[in-house]
Amino acid sequence: MKTSRSGTFGKVLVYAPIVLEVLNLLRRSQVAKRGKYVKARRRDRIIDSVLGHASRAVGGKSSKRRWF
Repeated sequence: MKTSRSGTFGKVLVYAPIVLEVLNLLRRSQVAKRGKYVKARRRDRIIDSVLGHASRAVGGKSSKRRWF
């Protein structure tokens, strides 16, 4: 009987959160270089949304809840 981590899918599940954290760190450093009030390009917004969805799917932080 195989365990869940022995196959290729298990390896993906193990390494996915690590890869997502590294990508999120890279994106945050790029945003810090660009500046706070500069509007992000369309490509950057798409990348950020895909990374956000992927991190929530893997079990990362949920979206921020705001009062207003």
